[in-house]
Amino acid sequence: MGQMSIATLAVRDWGAIVIDAAGVEAVHGRAAGPDAVPMGLRRRMPKFSLAAVRCAAGVAAPGCELVFASRYGDVTTALMLSQTIVAAEPLSPSAFSACVHNAAPGLAAQVLGEKSSHTAVAAGEASLTAGLLEAWLRLSSGEASEVLLLFAEQPLPGLYGEFDHEPGAPFVALAMRLCLGEGEGASAGLGRAGALCLVQALEDGAAAVSVEPTLRVAA
Repeated sequence: MGQMSIATLAVRDWGAIVIDAAGVEAVHGRAAGPDAVPMGLRRRMPKFSLAAVRCAAGVAAPGCELVFASRYGDVTTALMLSQTIVAAEPLSPSAFSACVHNAAPGLAAQVLGEKSSHTAVAAGEASLTAGLLEAWLRLSSGEASEVLLLFAEQPLPGLYGEFDHEPGAPFVALAMRLCLGEGEGASAGLGRAGALCLVQALEDGAAAVSVEPTLRVAA
């Protein structure tokens, strides 16, 4: 580990979905299958939200605080809506509601039947670290005994592709049910590549994740 960690969070359960450029999906940990989402809702849900919700559905526990972290949210759906406006065509209300930054955790709460509020954070390439820090603050303050951290990030699509700082890194959705821990854990790293390394560490048996001081202004 390159830096002293701020805190350690124990991972009680986790699940991830990784989707490569060809659209091939790999399911890790306890991420749920598509059937975990009701058919009527699943048919209207974009890929971004569906992957995130499936991860959350596989590892959530009743009463968990929900923290969502993503650099851009569902930018693919946002781009599609922008192209629709340019073409002077009617906007889809369901697509519009799905592209706001906190749509995925809202849909996750709907599927899980949770009525408590959630927090959505974005911090550039350190968004996953920011989410972990938010989870630790909630846990250490006594606001929650468990936090469900939900991270989702996809490659920038279409004309935004030239601004993607991680060309070639896949779409990663990751959910972790966290509580306070001790010692050192696996590092979250930065961006989608960092999240992918964390998924590998969890698959290799890591039981905790460290919050490291990697927050900085993204280029």
